Amino acid sequence: MPFKNSFRAKTVKEKSSENIKNFSKNKVLHTLVKPRSPQTIIFVEDIEDPWFIHVITYKTKSGVITDSSLIIKKDIDDRLTHLLHCGYEIVK
Repeated sequence: MPFKNSFRAKTVKEKSSENIKNFSKNKVLHTLVKPRSPQTIIFVEDIEDPWFIHVITYKTKSGVITDSSLIIKKDIDDRLTHLLHCGYEIVK
């Protein structure tokens, strides 16, 4: 009997299409954009526990989330410093 690997990576078609609208109830702490970039990065508080911060990268026009990570509140300054060094600008 062949081994069936159920833990394989998802293909492009299988990836869930999360949208930024799913986070409309969360409090937005910072919004960053890069000149001439199609993506926006936002820092939003978790609804259940404000100690956790979601860092979400999404396509500005469509709102489709391309990347997200979860950090703790005390790491916001380090992440902002890194993104500002990469060329992003804070707009809010």
